[in-house]
Amino acid sequence: MQFKKIIGQESLKQRLIETVENGRIGHAQLFLGKNGYGALLLAIAYAQYISCQHKKDSDSCGECVSCIKFEKLIHPDLHFSFPINKNENVTNNPVSDDFLSEWRNLILESPYFETSHWYKSIDIDNKQGIISVHEAKNILKKLSLKAYESEYKFLIIWNAGTMNLQTSNKLLKLIEEPTDKTLLFLIADDEEQLLKTITSRTQIIRIPPIEQTSIVKYLIQNNFSDQQTAEKIAATALGDVIYAEEKAKQKEENLVFFEFFKTWMRACYKADIRAMNKWVEDISSSKYGREERKRFVLYAIDTMREGIILNYAGEQLEEYLGEEKKFVKNFAPFVHARNVLEMNEILNEAHIHISRNANPKILFMDLSMKFANLLHVKNVHL
Repeated sequence: MQFKKIIGQESLKQRLIETVENGRIGHAQLFLGKNGYGALLLAIAYAQYISCQHKKDSDSCGECVSCIKFEKLIHPDLHFSFPINKNENVTNNPVSDDFLSEWRNLILESPYFETSHWYKSIDIDNKQGIISVHEAKNILKKLSLKAYESEYKFLIIWNAGTMNLQTSNKLLKLIEEPTDKTLLFLIADDEEQLLKTITSRTQIIRIPPIEQTSIVKYLIQNNFSDQQTAEKIAATALGDVIYAEEKAKQKEENLVFFEFFKTWMRACYKADIRAMNKWVEDISSSKYGREERKRFVLYAIDTMREGIILNYAGEQLEEYLGEEKKFVKNFAPFVHARNVLEMNEILNEAHIHISRNANPKILFMDLSMKFANLLHVKNVHL
């Protein structure tokens, strides 16, 4: 991972490079910041730069033997520790090495990811990941050996706040009495999750939010959105590129949901049974899975909410553009004090029932019949 592949953070990149140039590399450093700010990637790029055989002024060379191995995350002196748990394949005293293949694949394919994405990739999304005492013993064993190829051995502990007390105490000993030529990089988003005895003994590097201009550039270059949409998303992302990317993907999906919602509401308003049945057949088909149906229901709830806000507060529809915005404005008068609560209630119930594997044809036809009545409820003008 070269610094140039990391979104924004130019000032911090330069500071890290200067620590190497000035011979001031702390043996235990805490990279403190959200996953969406790039903390993990900065730590990897920093380690690669330190090990690079032909360093440049602003980055590692990316071409030497060391860099090539770092780029693939297979350098023998680069070690990772991260939260894990048992799954179907690993059932006894799991350690990070058991999941290295999945870890490397996730970083190489989707460098910016949340903890939930990691858990899902190793099939433990219904469990709490931890860095256990078994992991601590494995760490101490690996770091007791000499470096193979680099001047230093590197241990990057991602999501360090998931260490249990025993692990934290063993790590504390490693920080206080480091093995020769070993660099520890801890990654965390909340300082309070770590023992104060650990944070007080590490050099803290606070990762700032990514600049808006860098997020805009990233969204456009990766075809997530156009300039106007990218600027709107970046303004609300608060420097978190994971949030920005998910928001951009949601925008694209929402355009599909918009056409679906528009067709549905028109069929319901006309009480057109044939059109409603066709729509129900479509959303119940294999083209859409349970999660897509759940997200569509959430989109419908959001649209109802925007309609009522527009009706009574007259606020601008910042989340909508073009035809979608025009439709919501025209639809808003049909959502009012006398029907919005029931609309919201039946949609929320539908969301729950979908999660419980309700029959989609029965569920959405029932919803359609109810909306056919609710859309004709007259508002009371005081």
